[in-house]
Amino acid sequence: MILLANGHPPKDYYRDISDWDLAAEREGTHGESGEVIPFDFGGVAEFAAPKSIETHLHPDLTPYRLRPFGGYLAIIPGGKVWGRSGAILSSEGKLIFDLSQEYDAEQYRMLEAEEHPVFRRWNDPELQDLNGTAAVLTFCGSYNYFHWLYDVLPRFAMLQASPVPYSAIIMNPNPYGPFVEQTWSMLGISGDMVIRASPELYIRPERLVVPSLMMNSHYPPWATQTLRRLMLPFRDAAIAAPERIYISRSKADTRRVVNEDQVIRCLEEYGFASVCLEKYTVAEQIQLFAEAKAIVGPHGAGLANLAFCRPGTRVIELFHNEHIVPTYWMISNHNALDYYMLYGRGCPDHAVRFKGLEDIYVDTERLKRTLQLAEL
Repeated sequence: MILLANGHPPKDYYRDISDWDLAAEREGTHGESGEVIPFDFGGVAEFAAPKSIETHLHPDLTPYRLRPFGGYLAIIPGGKVWGRSGAILSSEGKLIFDLSQEYDAEQYRMLEAEEHPVFRRWNDPELQDLNGTAAVLTFCGSYNYFHWLYDVLPRFAMLQASPVPYSAIIMNPNPYGPFVEQTWSMLGISGDMVIRASPELYIRPERLVVPSLMMNSHYPPWATQTLRRLMLPFRDAAIAAPERIYISRSKADTRRVVNEDQVIRCLEEYGFASVCLEKYTVAEQIQLFAEAKAIVGPHGAGLANLAFCRPGTRVIELFHNEHIVPTYWMISNHNALDYYMLYGRGCPDHAVRFKGLEDIYVDTERLKRTLQLAEL
């Protein structure tokens, strides 16, 4: 790598890649290798309503149809990658926002473009030049198992389908578990070609190749199909996999079931075994979900493994009654699973400022009614 002068901090942004593309074409800064290659995520996705004993379903769980949109691979000559989350900057130093979205953990929301840390926390890093083409798979939430599976790995598959060769992959660090290393090992990616983002990162390869973000395309069914293609062959068939499993969050810091012992005793009457996914490798988790015929669990990243279930698997997701996120309902629809949901009651705590982090209480009588609805 060659160290260069730092240059000026960014002061402006392109809201999306089409803004960058139009400006680069107008100003002649594309070069010979700059372009935006459309990526087709397939046909219309259909989402059926959950089954439930609840009389009111959250609007985010309403049936709908949607054609996946917005997929592309951006080839950015002289593009730069900055900071711990790996923000994407154009050759002239403007943020490309739709490739650089950020979550504010204090406000519990995604930031607007003008709020991006590149404008507020510029640390005057040393710019480093890198020979060749680097692929960028950075995403602000990639340390989370769901986001690793759904916001990083499908984009890796987009790179696989691309004719553009690359010699390095820039991605986020992962301090919370071995699932990244296990996955790369499955896919044959050497650690030698990976560059980890950091607060001091400010790098300029000769060109960047950057797949569009999955969240901007509403997590198309293609993403689930891709995970199955990439990862199901590596399932660990040697482990014992119960037919009915309850996914415990007892080892999590947030969103635990406060009466979990009671819930587990209830589920044991229906033949369920409790599992803590933290004890399992990725290959073992794939096997657990691929073999299960029924799964119950509170909303949490472990349910991303629903991608590996067989069609028709019965799923009961337990929600905080004031925090409904449709992610695993969507995956269940992608995979033709038999999906049910049940509200738990939030347990307010003055130290917890966000409903999505509160623990929940699950009424076991209502859980039994849901199990009966699911014919379990």
